[in-house]
Amino acid sequence: MVRKKSVASKAKTRKESYKRQQEIRSKISRSWRILLVTIKAIKKFLRFRRIVKNKSDSKKCVNISQNDLIDSNCFNYRNHKEIKSCFYNTMQLPTEIDDQKIIKDILNKIVSRVSRLQNERIRQCKKRNNKKQIQNEINNESCDDNISEKNNLTKKKASRKMVLRKKPSSRSKKFYQNKYKTNIAFRDKEKKRINSYISMKYHTSLNTREKIKSQSKIYYFNKYRDNSNFRDKVKTQSKITILKKYHSDSDFRDKVKTQSKITILNKYHTNSNFRNKYKARMKTEVLKKYYTNNSIRLKMIQTALNSYHINKTLTTQKSRQLYNQRRRILKKYSNIESHKSIIKHSNLYIDKLKEFRKIIQEGPDYVCISCGLALFRHQVIPFIKEKYSKEGILSQIEKHIQVNFNNNSSMQQQWICRLCSDKIKKQQLPARAISNKLELCKIPSELKRLNNLEKHLIALRLPFMKILNLTSGKLSSRLSQKGTKGPLHCVPSDVQETVTTLPRPLDKSMMVRLQLKRRLKYKAIWEEQLINPTDVRDALLILTK
Repeated sequence: MVRKKSVASKAKTRKESYKRQQEIRSKISRSWRILLVTIKAIKKFLRFRRIVKNKSDSKKCVNISQNDLIDSNCFNYRNHKEIKSCFYNTMQLPTEIDDQKIIKDILNKIVSRVSRLQNERIRQCKKRNNKKQIQNEINNESCDDNISEKNNLTKKKASRKMVLRKKPSSRSKKFYQNKYKTNIAFRDKEKKRINSYISMKYHTSLNTREKIKSQSKIYYFNKYRDNSNFRDKVKTQSKITILKKYHSDSDFRDKVKTQSKITILNKYHTNSNFRNKYKARMKTEVLKKYYTNNSIRLKMIQTALNSYHINKTLTTQKSRQLYNQRRRILKKYSNIESHKSIIKHSNLYIDKLKEFRKIIQEGPDYVCISCGLALFRHQVIPFIKEKYSKEGILSQIEKHIQVNFNNNSSMQQQWICRLCSDKIKKQQLPARAISNKLELCKIPSELKRLNNLEKHLIALRLPFMKILNLTSGKLSSRLSQKGTKGPLHCVPSDVQETVTTLPRPLDKSMMVRLQLKRRLKYKAIWEEQLINPTDVRDALLILTK
């Protein structure tokens, strides 16, 4: 809480402030008085100094000789005194200069003090003015609030009056609307009156005419853009009118033709895509006419021949000679080059074939002892018993590798693959060793007897693919490499159905001609061969065991 001052304390503070102001004013007046006095003293001093200077200058300017000198006896007492005073004044000059310096210092001090007091007075005046401004602003705000309250009251009164005024107008509007809806005669009269008024205004006033036109344009434009039915109607009407005008009015027709020609020419010369399309279309049209219509073809040939025979200028003759000469040279060169290329290709083919045959001389004929795989020479190392016995791995070799060293003759060389030898050296069992339960069982005789088509009958999935020779006819199909072309289809087959559909044989040696298709509804036959149904059944019995 802020404590309020009493009336006595306020009066006391006012008195103190008044005394302070009086003291400041007295000080200022005193300081100004001192300043004036000092300025007067300085003026007098400077005047006296100027007189003394003038006298000294006059003495220096005059040159006095010894003959012109006057004795002191000639002077009387009074003159002697005057000379003494002048001499005394000349001696007193330096002391006066010191006094002048002192006076200057005093003056500077006084001026600084006076200016300080004056600045303080100006600052206090500014404070006073600021306080007055703040009070005035507060008073103005209070006045504005009062004015705004008065304005609000007047607005409320005016709004009430407007509401009271609007009530009868709204009633009249409702009455008019009901009458317009219910009474047909009144409606027709009103429509006529409004139309006549609008037409009169349209013909008389320019502004209304322009407004109506702009409004109608905007309305029709929006309707054309939004309503598709209206748009279609407008388009059909415009087309009909243009066609009628085109067929009836010859001037309009000529204008349209000229405009279309100009637009097409401009587009042809400016737009490269349009130009290319136009040229292609014209070429196709000409070619169609050339190949379909015999009369046009004959005419074109005749015109070409006539132009060729008629045009016998020097340039054309030279160009024809050069053309024929070029053709002869090209033919000759092509024949020579083709012969050379044939020889070159044949030599290359023979060399490559020789290299390939050298490589193929030794096939995968080297069988590994441990895994039993048939490998090439570079994949295999000769098996030396002593090499493994040195490292103390002979017992492991006898266990894991199914080889009887005693039975094998010394003449037969044994081989081991690099992977198996590395694993055995590390005292590990090779992953693909035969002893790792990877022995192949013997194929039964019932399955060996089956031919290709009989195997297809037993198979659960039938792969269909197109196999081609990869070489281009230079080798026989038997020796050439094969490759598939197109998609590969694996068709699932029901073995039970195929076996039941087969005819029951009268004899074990009875053969049946069978055709294999991808589907029964297809006409094309994939494979055709003679089969023995008894062999097929025997093979199935073995597979189902």
